[in-house]
Amino acid sequence: MSLISGLLNQTIDMVYSTTLDGYGDSTRTIVYKDVPCRWIETIKVIADKDAKLRQARVEVWILPDYNIESTYEIVKDSETYKIVGIEKRYTLSGVHDHTKLYLV
Repeated sequence: MSLISGLLNQTIDMVYSTTLDGYGDSTRTIVYKDVPCRWIETIKVIADKDAKLRQARVEVWILPDYNIESTYEIVKDSETYKIVGIEKRYTLSGVHDHTKLYLV
């Protein structure tokens, strides 16, 4: 059982995977629906996957059951967010406890 499971009192509406075709048109596919989360609106500066400093305005904690990629988009309350950072958090025994996502 995750240490944060009691703190997950909000829900992400949908998590989308986006792909581009040969013409540059994007297609969205639902990967997950109704994901329990802890949603914190805050301003943070983090290093993204390309080691560039990015400003994130939302921090989201989710359970390790969800495999989230950095190319996914998140929809909550009819607003779409892009992922700029992903951190996996582990327990002292080395078990994946939860994942933190940073969104803009």
